[in-house]
Amino acid sequence: MMGSPWSRWSVYEYMKHRFVRTGQVPDQDELQAEFAGIDQTELQEGIAEFETIATVWPGMEMQHATKID
Repeated sequence: MMGSPWSRWSVYEYMKHRFVRTGQVPDQDELQAEFAGIDQTELQEGIAEFETIATVWPGMEMQHATKID
C-alpha cells in the first residue's frame, strides 16, 4: 500500500503561500481538509516548520494553527 503523497514540506509550502496571498494562517481544519490522509506527525511538523520560519518575518503577527493531540 502506498503512503500519502504529502509531507511536512507540502504543509509548510501551503501555509506559506496561503499566508503570503491572504495574510491569514490556515487553521487545523483547513489543513486537515487540504491534506486528507496525511500522517499526523508530518502535518504537525509542517506546522512547526512554518511557525519557526514565520515568526522571524518582519511585522509578522501570527495566530498558531491549533494542534490535535
